[in-house]
Amino acid sequence: MERRAGEQPAVWIYLGRPSCSPMICDGCGQASERVHDIEMRVVRDLPILDAATWISVPRRRVLCGQCGPRLERLDWLERHARVTRRLAESVVRLCRALPVKQVAAFFGLDWHTVKEIDKRALQRSLDPVDLSGISVLAMDEFAIQRGHRYATVVIEPHTRRVLWVGRERSREGIRPFFDLLGEEGCRRIKAVGTIRNFVLGGVIVRKKETHHGPTQRASYP
Repeated sequence: MERRAGEQPAVWIYLGRPSCSPMICDGCGQASERVHDIEMRVVRDLPILDAATWISVPRRRVLCGQCGPRLERLDWLERHARVTRRLAESVVRLCRALPVKQVAAFFGLDWHTVKEIDKRALQRSLDPVDLSGISVLAMDEFAIQRGHRYATVVIEPHTRRVLWVGRERSREGIRPFFDLLGEEGCRRIKAVGTIRNFVLGGVIVRKKETHHGPTQRASYP
């Protein structure tokens, strides 16, 4: 097909699946021979010779004896993904050096798609934060969504380690952090302060008698 002037080159690949290929349930990992249904899905792949590349692949749902109808597991395509695994890995590597906007422009992807790929990669790579031994906390706010909304970050002042980030700056907004800290963790807290004076105001720690004994909690003047 002749390409119009100004149009980006594109490659379409129609991927057939041989009937003899093994099917693995994406839920339990067991092999299955029964197909529940098939739908054609179009996913984006790495460019071929600078041409944007799409793959049209029959996405099968197996009829697993243990899980019921579940997607077939594919090594090169994550569940419900619209880009191949190798394209996602390339996006993540480039996001380490460039802003999301530039990475999206480089691959010709939507900004939100690149942002979600990078977010999932960060969630997989970051270990759960160790809150044991925390005795002093500091809080700060930062603007999100062009300054129309604010988020709160909780850090350990001595090490400057980020412990938790919430999408609000209210008392209720940071309550999940103290729930995560638990009663044992709250008892260890000696001081809670703000890095600067903002809407939360000065945060102090007060002792409160409970049936577990004296504990400490964050409160606000």
